Amino acid sequence: MIDQLIFDDISRNYLVTSSDISKRYMLTTEKLCKFMNISSENILRNPDIKYICQPKIDKSGKIVGSISNHDLLLNHYGLINKIDSNRIGNEITINQVRDLISFTQISAHKSKKIVIINNVSKMNNEASSALLKTLEEVTSNCSFILLCNSSNDVHETIRSRCQTISIDSTDIEAIHKDFNDYFYSKHEFLKKISEEYNLDNMLVDTVTQIEGLLNKTNDPIEIANIWDKTGVKLIIEVICAYITFITKNIISTNLKNKLPADLKKLSNIYEKIPNIKTNISMNISSKYLLNNLSIELAT
Repeated sequence: MIDQLIFDDISRNYLVTSSDISKRYMLTTEKLCKFMNISSENILRNPDIKYICQPKIDKSGKIVGSISNHDLLLNHYGLINKIDSNRIGNEITINQVRDLISFTQISAHKSKKIVIINNVSKMNNEASSALLKTLEEVTSNCSFILLCNSSNDVHETIRSRCQTISIDSTDIEAIHKDFNDYFYSKHEFLKKISEEYNLDNMLVDTVTQIEGLLNKTNDPIEIANIWDKTGVKLIIEVICAYITFITKNIISTNLKNKLPADLKKLSNIYEKIPNIKTNISMNISSKYLLNNLSIELAT
């Protein structure tokens, strides 16, 4: 699908979607590096490329840059919320979009200018309105590449001005030896840093805790306290993957039998996960969210 991403002397705008944050960025930048004839290490230093993402904000409240895709992934899983002494902002701001507008008004050093907006769903309303106006009015040979999980994450008026390229795989599901293997197949970035963050043991412990809640042998509040120390974002991803993994196993081994009651409960919890992630982004107390989730698993 990434072959649909074309760079030439025409101003084209693209919305590249995938739930795999690492893959969508890698494929996009590889294609761009080939067109620009530059190395991946130099891509964000190229004067004809403007990259923005969630901001890095210093102690005075000033935006001092955008987080890299690597740091975006670490923040997505709740593994970091600061870079050095700079906190990571929750949204892409109007000032960042104004900065890229100024960039589009300057002639290209070579033949073309490129704007990359990573995790575009994090734009606030002011930034979205400014971006829409820019997409409508830009006259230079400049193409915009917007990266996000799903086209539904972007306002329809912006989406209508972009060609959508979905790069999520439709391959047949592989057979996995255990839950860790399944989890890492869905979160390849975490596999690369698993030793650094001791993720293998965390996954085993979390599955044991989930099963203890389902079997009513674990205290929900005690487990919620443990999960809060681990990090709400990471725990939610583990629970989401566990429900998918165990549901597939339950269905495959009970095709001719009555499905267990736990399947209904797990399905109900799975449906609530998008709302839980929204609440996390709104800075609702992680302890409150995890208390409710652990109690539901144990009910």
